[in-house]
Amino acid sequence: MLEIRNLFVAYGKIVAVSKLSLTVNEGEIVTVVGSNGAGKTTTLRTVSGMLKPQSGEISFKGRSIVGLSPEAIVTRGISHSPEGRMVFGRLTITENLKLGAYNRKDAAGVKIDMERMFEMFPVLEQRKSQRAGTLSGGEQQMLAIARSLMSRPTLLLLDEPSLGLAPLLVEQIFDVVVELRNEGATILLVEQNANEALRISDRAYVLETGTVTVEGPSIELINNPQLRAAYLGLD
Repeated sequence: MLEIRNLFVAYGKIVAVSKLSLTVNEGEIVTVVGSNGAGKTTTLRTVSGMLKPQSGEISFKGRSIVGLSPEAIVTRGISHSPEGRMVFGRLTITENLKLGAYNRKDAAGVKIDMERMFEMFPVLEQRKSQRAGTLSGGEQQMLAIARSLMSRPTLLLLDEPSLGLAPLLVEQIFDVVVELRNEGATILLVEQNANEALRISDRAYVLETGTVTVEGPSIELINNPQLRAAYLGLD
C-alpha cells in the first residue's frame, strides 16, 4: 500500500532521514521505533506532505505522492495524527471532529462516523460541547486520533500516540489501534514505547540517525537481544 524508497530529507544542512526505505502492506500495523532525533517524526511528516524530500520516492497504492499538498494526500486516503496532538484548543470536540472531515461532502456519512467515534471514545461524547483545550492529555490524544479517522483514511499515520500518558491510558490507546486494524485499517505507527508498539504490530523498522538499521517481523525484534537492551529496557 505504501512504499518509501531511498528517502532523503534535510533541514538545511542537517540530515534527518537518509536512504530510508520501508513498506506498509494493506491491513498491517507497521511500527517505527528509535531514539529521539532518529527521524521517525520526519518520516511521517514527509509522507503526509508537510515536508518535501530532497530525493527519494513515496508511492501510495502504486501512485507517487511526492510533491502533493497535504490536502491532496488526505484526499488520496492518508490521514496523520501528529505528535503533540495538535487539537484546536478553542474549538469544541464536535467542531474538531467536523474539521477532520473537511474534505468530505457526504453529510450523512460524516454524522454516522462521528457517532462511531463517540462509541469508540465515550468520554468524547460526554464532553462533545467542551473546548478541546480544556481536555486532559489522554482525552486530547483520543480526540486527535478520532479527528484523523473522520476523513475515512485507508492508511493512518500515528505519531507517538502514547507520549506523556499514564499507563492505563496507554493501554487504552493501543487497544484502539488494534481494534482499528481488526476493522480493516492499515497503520504506520511511530512510537517511543517500543515494547507496546512491537507487541501490537506485525512488522517493525528500527531507525538510527535517519537510517533503517534493523527490520523484520515484530516478534523477531522483540526477541533480538541487542534491541531488548537498547529499546525495551530488558537484559
